[in-house]
Amino acid sequence: MFEFLKKPYPYYSFSFRDVYSNFLIGCFVAFFLIVFQPFGVSIWQTDHKLLKLMGFGFVSFICPFIFRLISTSVLKKKNPEETWTVWKEIVGLMFVICFIALGNLCYGNFIKISHFNFQELSLTLVATFLLAIFPITANVLLKYNRFVTLNKKDAELMEAEVLDFQNRVEVGNPVKENIEQPKNEVLILIAENDKDKIELKPEELLYIESADNYSNVVFYRNNKINKQLLRGSLKRIESQITFPFIIRCHRSYIVNLKLINHIKGNAQGYRIEFKNNLSDTIPVSRNYSKALFERLESLK
Repeated sequence: MFEFLKKPYPYYSFSFRDVYSNFLIGCFVAFFLIVFQPFGVSIWQTDHKLLKLMGFGFVSFICPFIFRLISTSVLKKKNPEETWTVWKEIVGLMFVICFIALGNLCYGNFIKISHFNFQELSLTLVATFLLAIFPITANVLLKYNRFVTLNKKDAELMEAEVLDFQNRVEVGNPVKENIEQPKNEVLILIAENDKDKIELKPEELLYIESADNYSNVVFYRNNKINKQLLRGSLKRIESQITFPFIIRCHRSYIVNLKLINHIKGNAQGYRIEFKNNLSDTIPVSRNYSKALFERLESLK
């Protein structure tokens, strides 16, 4: 159970997909209240009862919408796409439930069926939780299983393409690419000051990682893993690379296709494992996966 809670989970910034999902949740809440009339709703005597119950559905739609906008704004600088897990998703949804409960209490106070106090807030939290637990649990599990299945399949396809490329290179087949192959088989990366630089064979490079205003170059030389910081953005470093098998796979990473050992999929996306007993794994973001597939296709 605890291991499952630690598993990677896809995180999305606010999009119109959220509007659709929240609309379905609001419809479910309104439908449930109107059809089953729980929590004393069945003995509630009031004018326009149907419309008032639909109002709770609207609150359950608009509150997650507002919460999502706020949370996306707060988290946008913390790169949650890379660190989001099942338990964080659950905690986030619990906050959404509390936000919905608060909204429902305000709405109930507005239509004069409840009062804003601790007891009413507690009852509203319990009622909202009982209503939301089933669709939320189903949504988390279905979303997790769907992305695990999809990403594992895509990771297997990507790995097959990478291994095919590596096999063709090993037997001496030429690599095709629109750009001209560099005659000098040395990769030279130059820092912003145009003085500091790293020279290495392209086959030695494992990956390059963005580190604020620096780029961390990780390479294999003399039978060991070496790491060296070079002042300069990843975009600047990328512009100096002309070898087609060294490619951006994430906004923070550049990888060498020749040294990939395995690609595994999870709910969050794909992760690259390298040869030479390197323990580091590198993410492949959704935004770059298509470009990576296209590059592998162009190298055939």
